[in-house]
Amino acid sequence: MTKVAIMKCGAQDELLRWYRGEQWPQPVYIALDVISGRLWADYDANVDGGCSPEVYHGFERHWEIPLLTGDAVNELLAQVATHAERVMAGAERVWDGSNTVIRLDTDAVAAVEDIADLLPRCDDRDAAGLLPVYDVDSIGEMWTAEEAGITGATTDEAIEATAQRLLAEFRDGSGEPDAVIDGLEDYLRCLRDASPSPC
Repeated sequence: MTKVAIMKCGAQDELLRWYRGEQWPQPVYIALDVISGRLWADYDANVDGGCSPEVYHGFERHWEIPLLTGDAVNELLAQVATHAERVMAGAERVWDGSNTVIRLDTDAVAAVEDIADLLPRCDDRDAAGLLPVYDVDSIGEMWTAEEAGITGATTDEAIEATAQRLLAEFRDGSGEPDAVIDGLEDYLRCLRDASPSPC
């Protein structure tokens, strides 16, 4: 039987994608390729929903989860692995008259349900390992150009370094070591563009 191959998250905020103009970050899910055994987590790149042919025909199984830290997701992937192997063991390619699809036996169907049961619900605001995400607009103008050390001559490299420094200060002050401020660098660039360049 093919073993599950877990693809771990490499960063705490790896699953965070917040598109400009959207009210919330993109949904997050755990996925299993029932043929190859690849098990991973990802964000949904689609804004308007829908699913891929692989999901539609059952070759991939997705379970939506809240936006978690990379460490929390990696723990979940390890917990899912045993059940995922049951899904794979009971998966069979069949022709449905129009397409090749995946049919699951009784135990594989039960394993799919077991995975859903052990994962936190996507609307669970008390789930362990939630990634604290703040939109820079929602926390207000915390730093003026002077406080951030931004002038009209500040370079992009200095903007990046300043964003990292301010984020570290915010994390210390909030007591949230994994907090993310989405749009912080863009905010600092706006401060730069509004600041006069020194003569």
